[in-house]
Amino acid sequence: MDAMTEPADSRLRIDAEMTIAAAAGLRETLVDAVTALPEGSAVLQLDLSAVHDFDSSGVQLLLATRRSLADRGAALHVVAAAAAVRDALQLFGLAALLAPAPQQPA
Repeated sequence: MDAMTEPADSRLRIDAEMTIAAAAGLRETLVDAVTALPEGSAVLQLDLSAVHDFDSSGVQLLLATRRSLADRGAALHVVAAAAAVRDALQLFGLAALLAPAPQQPA
């Protein structure tokens, strides 16, 4: 599992599966990202574009992270997601976690 945090922009990239097999390690990574969120940051951005295995444990991890962030007055946005992640979030009615696509200039 490889995860990289960049505190300057409150962004975390997950380069591992988000399944029951990886849940314990990812939980620690996400808890660390929440606690390391710079003071005044409103959003933790997750890049899940390299996550190709994603199951209900991944959904639970995202919901727990969102809850922890809400307790701190912050939010969770998935700024990039592999198809498996997008499909699962849609299926579970959690598409709101996906950050809106940037608007193109007219």
